[in-house]
Amino acid sequence: MGDAQTLTQVMLLTGFLAEAGFGSATSEQLGAAERVIAKAFDIGRDSGRWSLDEDEFALFAQIATNYDQQLHRAPLWAITEASERLDRFTAGLPHQLPARKRA
Repeated sequence: MGDAQTLTQVMLLTGFLAEAGFGSATSEQLGAAERVIAKAFDIGRDSGRWSLDEDEFALFAQIATNYDQQLHRAPLWAITEASERLDRFTAGLPHQLPARKRA
């Protein structure tokens, strides 16, 4: 289950960074990934087998590649905010951060 959680975290962080203007993840791509990972969690909980088919793997490979590019290009403040949003999301708190003024 740890790998599935990691994929979920990467998916969420990719989306958060894209919302902040870093990266090219689309809502369609992230929505498809969310459905794939939800299916993997359902099957994995029931069977103990955690896997992705070829197309699902390709989708997450694109997301992981995008995330890698985001980490290279996004400023530290954006990565920190995305990480804080993920922490809030996993804690069940509202994950939208208040807008910050930028100098």
